[in-house]
Amino acid sequence: MELLPLRYFVEIARDGSLSRAAIRLGVSQPALSRQLRKLEGEVRTELFYRHGRGVALTEAGQRLYAVGAEVLERLTGAKEELLASRREVAGTITLGLPPSIASTLGAPLALRFAALFPQARLRIREGFSGVLVEWVENGRLDLAVLYDARRGPTTLVTPLLLEDLFLIEPPGTAGTGPAVLTELRSAVLMLPGPENGLRRVFDAACRKVRVEPRVVMEIDCVAALRQLVEDGRGRTVLPFGAVHREVQDGRLSARPFRHASMKAMLVVATPAHRPVTRLARLVLDLLRAEVRQLVELRTLRGSTRGLSGRGAAPEAGTPSHRPSTAAEEAPDGEFLPVSAPGSRAGSPTRGLREMRSGR
Repeated sequence: MELLPLRYFVEIARDGSLSRAAIRLGVSQPALSRQLRKLEGEVRTELFYRHGRGVALTEAGQRLYAVGAEVLERLTGAKEELLASRREVAGTITLGLPPSIASTLGAPLALRFAALFPQARLRIREGFSGVLVEWVENGRLDLAVLYDARRGPTTLVTPLLLEDLFLIEPPGTAGTGPAVLTELRSAVLMLPGPENGLRRVFDAACRKVRVEPRVVMEIDCVAALRQLVEDGRGRTVLPFGAVHREVQDGRLSARPFRHASMKAMLVVATPAHRPVTRLARLVLDLLRAEVRQLVELRTLRGSTRGLSGRGAAPEAGTPSHRPSTAAEEAPDGEFLPVSAPGSRAGSPTRGLREMRSGR
């Protein structure tokens, strides 16, 4: 038994009139009559008898209506459930976060994701930007938050936050007012290695004002840098979010830099050779929302102005458009592009041509 004649039969029975059913179904009355005759020929009995006001079910028609209406209702319900399951967010997505922001952003992001998408799974991996880039390129990450990242042939970037950098000091030795780079000529500094995104921003800013800082230790571990400063071993340069708890507890002091170039662009990187899935786009939206909230709470310090929704990677099934580089997305030109090793410093676009491993 075909479903179309059965559906038409049920609608005729509910309306009690072929003409009214034809109007509601959007078909001609002769076409409706043909489908009814086809069904009656299949069951070899009449299903309606005619009277002055329309049609009424015969005894056989009543039995078929009871079964047919239930069958159609179940099929409709099954269709709706299948469509709902397609709309339901499911699957697994892996996000990379740098250490300087993972401790601040990771927990609230994971909790919000779990509350909104209980059928999906978010995995967060921590690493420095150079490592995260490699993981994005080789498919170990679906997306990653990076510092000072460039758009390249294998990676697309979407600006997230233009973050202020701070001079981190022990409370008892902290100066007053904003920090200036010239005071770092004699300061004992402990910084991440030169391949680190934050370090490159710092080095470029120092070159710009011809300051040669005294770096006595290079440690690619934010927790170790915090501990060393807290123990009075020297100073470091980090975003405020990396030390906000220690500052609140009075264990560290954080002074913003007076220089506009002491800002680092946080971007979200996705593989250029794969379309962005719906789940990845939802995570990107969550990242933006969480970052905006943390900026409003002053847990993160920086600007999202003019960044949201710009340079986003295409969703699965849509054409890929060239996204702007991080420098192009920075508001008011505040972001200082960092030159790639071996390139000339000072050019506003040089060094932003491609994302390379280890940056």
